[in-house]
Amino acid sequence: MMNISIIGAGYVGLITGIGFAKLGNQVSIIDLNDVLIQNLKNGKPPFYEPDLEEYLKKPDVIGNMSFFNNYEECINKETEIIFVCVQTPTDFQSGRTDTKYLKNVLSKLNDFKEQSFSICIKSTVNSKLIMNICEEIKLDYNKIIFNPEFLREGSALYDFFNPDRIVIGGSDKNSIEKCLNLYNEFECEKIITDSTSSQIIKYLSNTYLAMRLSFVNETYKLSSEFGGNPNQILDAIGKDKRIGNHYFRPSPGWGGSCFPKDVKEVINFFESDYQSPLISKIIESNESHMDWFADYLLLHLNEKNLRKIVLIGAPFKENTDDIRESPTLKIYDRIVKKFKNISILDLNIKLNKEYKLLSSIEDLEEDTLYVEMFPDSSDERLRLLEKINELSNSSVVKVWESS
Repeated sequence: MMNISIIGAGYVGLITGIGFAKLGNQVSIIDLNDVLIQNLKNGKPPFYEPDLEEYLKKPDVIGNMSFFNNYEECINKETEIIFVCVQTPTDFQSGRTDTKYLKNVLSKLNDFKEQSFSICIKSTVNSKLIMNICEEIKLDYNKIIFNPEFLREGSALYDFFNPDRIVIGGSDKNSIEKCLNLYNEFECEKIITDSTSSQIIKYLSNTYLAMRLSFVNETYKLSSEFGGNPNQILDAIGKDKRIGNHYFRPSPGWGGSCFPKDVKEVINFFESDYQSPLISKIIESNESHMDWFADYLLLHLNEKNLRKIVLIGAPFKENTDDIRESPTLKIYDRIVKKFKNISILDLNIKLNKEYKLLSSIEDLEEDTLYVEMFPDSSDERLRLLEKINELSNSSVVKVWESS
């Protein structure tokens, strides 16, 4: 068992810390947000994830965890490996990754250079950017390793304990060995590669998944426009074993904190010296699909002679409270320019005032087009649908079940 420090108590950092603590390691989490750290000490996570709050109450987890708002209390001579899990946001206009948080962390860790801990980056970032930071702050880049995460929001704890593969990139054998030892209990393949390849694996995994979702949505659109049965067509295509039906569900669009950012960054890779006609169109395809879906809802509204649209579910997918790049918000923005009587129904999320939010089942009305933005089998959603079914002259749209 090891003494681990994790910098960043966001999604990746907290899930990783809980996972390693559950495996018996001593885990210290650092975050400069005082309120967030105090809440974690009280067992309150900063975001929703299934089973997360319960894990923070387990004695064999929380007994192995400590939370700090500064480096000095957390990092000491017993620290063996530090995982860097800070955000790397992308400027969607330029496609450039903002590395200021990573730079701040690495600069701070450079103050502890007398100590022998290893530095492992879990944040998604072009390794060349890390190389540039290291050169600027006089930190040995070759001592840094990369261990990209493949956690899905909504099933992150399951994904931590049941990975498809473990990827570790770098050249420092001692650090790689430390990282490998942490994953001894996992039976999946461990892929040891160079720093650049490890990050490209992460970027292109997400890019492929975004491309697959875009293909499914374009298939749905094409099938609908030509009078076919979209879901039957997709089901038949997915029965080809070379294709499969995993990650093959039509939707109003895709979003979240990773896919849009990572695809944009990959496009930025190619813009400098190369061209990738396929990858460069993935985001454009998604935006086009959301345009089409917004128009499809307005057409459906008029055909059914309804007077209101309600989008059900504000997050970008089920089992999360993350609204970053949410298709719900993007489709709302498109529709409200043409039709003002639109709302978002979500009993758990708070939104900016620019969005009209319904937060109670009592807000449901007749003569309304209700749109399920993603599947949800929770009791709360089932109660909502039961109430909607009782309303006269209302209609429900869910693209993954259309005939």
